[in-house]
Amino acid sequence: MNPRIQRAKQIMQMENHASQIVGENKFKVRSQPDPSKYYIVSRIGNGLICECPDHQIRKSYCKHIKVILEYCKNNTFAHDGFRIMERSQLNLCKFCDSGNIIKKGLPKNKSGNLQIYKCNDCKRKFTANFGFEKMRYRDVIITRALTMYYRGMSVRDIADCLEQEEIEVSYRTIYNWICEYSSMASTYLNSIVPRVGDWFRADEIWVKVAGNQNYLFASMDDDTRYWLASDMADNKFQHNAGNLLQLTKLQAGKSPRNFITDGLPTYMKSSKKVFGKGTNNVRHIHIAAKRDRDNNNKMERLNGEIRDREKVFRGLKKMDTPIIEGMKAYYNFTKKHPALNGKTPAEAAMITVEGKNKWKTIIQNASLDKNST
Repeated sequence: MNPRIQRAKQIMQMENHASQIVGENKFKVRSQPDPSKYYIVSRIGNGLICECPDHQIRKSYCKHIKVILEYCKNNTFAHDGFRIMERSQLNLCKFCDSGNIIKKGLPKNKSGNLQIYKCNDCKRKFTANFGFEKMRYRDVIITRALTMYYRGMSVRDIADCLEQEEIEVSYRTIYNWICEYSSMASTYLNSIVPRVGDWFRADEIWVKVAGNQNYLFASMDDDTRYWLASDMADNKFQHNAGNLLQLTKLQAGKSPRNFITDGLPTYMKSSKKVFGKGTNNVRHIHIAAKRDRDNNNKMERLNGEIRDREKVFRGLKKMDTPIIEGMKAYYNFTKKHPALNGKTPAEAAMITVEGKNKWKTIIQNASLDKNST
């Protein structure tokens, strides 16, 4: 394991290990050798800096910065949101997060020139092509295929479009990209707690899976339109919605005060068990009014997004497909919504993805997060 991550986890086991200085973009983190002392981590522009010697001398992502990254990712009460940074722009070692690195060659290959670096601390070599190592095709081609797929194009149409640019790639390869990177991205993104409101919604929509009619149960936040969770079922009326609501509560980091559904009985039964007495108004709306917040029109709009793409997919291959989670990542983090003044649901929920290529930034961070555990 990355030694800085290991030491950060030890700090996070301390009581009151971190806190935000009220009204400032600064945080206090306990010192590991002497818990009575604190180091100050400050937000500067798009990054974080720490006053500890490890960061000041090596320009590394020290253990204190890593503690604050986890703090901002998991605490809904933090004053600032969470920023998913372009890791390839930070000039950090892939293995130990040290900034004490040097360039060590620029070899040529089919994917173009990839700069090789060497870390003077851990002595290991690496490239900044995080998440796309050993891939035959460049990251921009792979992320373009992801965007095209979730915007409604089939894998065969994507292959045809790439062929017009003299990029020969099989539609099967594109489908493998979709599955691999959708799974990688969703695992990372689901670990980030969005800053959502107190009104949640839920609904279900039928989808074809392996030729059979199944139902996708989904939930979202009313204020940000953030797609919180989903759960696949083979039956609508006999399905227990408890799993969906547990995932919803885990993703949001809290229970709602108001919960709006279309009146399916399973929501009433499950919401009382999962959300508890803190949910004051569990409202089941049978008829969608035009101007009332109690209607479920926002949820129906999400269902429309799912239905439009399900037609292109011509059904899903299996119940636990990563395609649904990939669709959720696309909807929350890359699709801009006119109703949110051109923001993505993630931006409305105070999660910012840096860079113009959102998929690349997410995959970079997902890959590094996966390798650090």
